Amino acid sequence: MRLPTLKKSSEFSQIRNKGHYFKSSYFNGYILHDANLESFLVGIIASKKLGNAVERNRAKRRTKEAIRTSSLINTLNQVKFVLILKKTVLKVPFIDLKQDIEKFISYEK
Repeated sequence: MRLPTLKKSSEFSQIRNKGHYFKSSYFNGYILHDANLESFLVGIIASKKLGNAVERNRAKRRTKEAIRTSSLINTLNQVKFVLILKKTVLKVPFIDLKQDIEKFISYEK
């Protein structure tokens, strides 16, 4: 299953400005409810501070997989969220990353 993603810079800015903030040791997250959506949209930001292109892509792949395999993913409706990854996301065990993402998703409720 491919995750529905945010595409435009303006969407990312809107969520960061109007959304609720969540802080984790692996990422900073923003959540915004949108009544016009049927499902959810996700945006992942991996800046150059994270490392070279290989490391940034690996971090994004791990994060997407943690979201995709989350047990709470089917409960998300009418939500947009943005995750800004931190350097620690590369070294953390996958199970811990998945648990933090599930905390973030449940924070939305």
